[in-house]
Amino acid sequence: MNDDDLLRPRALYEAIADSLRERIFAHELPPGAALDEAALASGYGVSRTPVREAMKVLAHEGLVLIEPRRGCCVAEFSAADVRALFDVLELLEGYAVSEIAHHGLEVAGKVDYLRLLETSGNRYAAEAITRLREKLLLALGPAFGRDEAELLDSAAPALLAALEMHDAAQAERTWREYTAARRTRAGCTPAALQAA
Repeated sequence: MNDDDLLRPRALYEAIADSLRERIFAHELPPGAALDEAALASGYGVSRTPVREAMKVLAHEGLVLIEPRRGCCVAEFSAADVRALFDVLELLEGYAVSEIAHHGLEVAGKVDYLRLLETSGNRYAAEAITRLREKLLLALGPAFGRDEAELLDSAAPALLAALEMHDAAQAERTWREYTAARRTRAGCTPAALQAA
């Protein structure tokens, strides 16, 4: 047995951070909600220390704001923030799709988000895309994730065909159509954002 075979036990704060993250994405803890460290510690049956450490993890991810002497709250995003998140996300996603098409990388089977990220071969882009999508999920709520999956399922046949033919231009066109539909479904078109 080598060191890779040994599993590091998860720290309590990591489990609490995972639980809070899920609650935030499900909007059980909605954007702007105050996070009472003592109440959370009591609810999890732990001391305040692992809750405090979990908050630091979530703050590093941009999901929680920690204000000295005021406490913590779930991050909130303005319409301009959401537009900026979509802008950057679409640049990185377009890059990932382009990499797959240009380099003839194979997307085996069903097209899904994780498979596309893995196939692009750039772990830094994949990590950044994951973080941006998490922020959009927080900003727009659980329906965003469901809508996104439904739209990708609709775009998948055309995208997969373009990728299999290594047609970068068609793959990028298909992806742009998907991202435009995703923005529209999320209510983040330029007209909708100007009205907000």
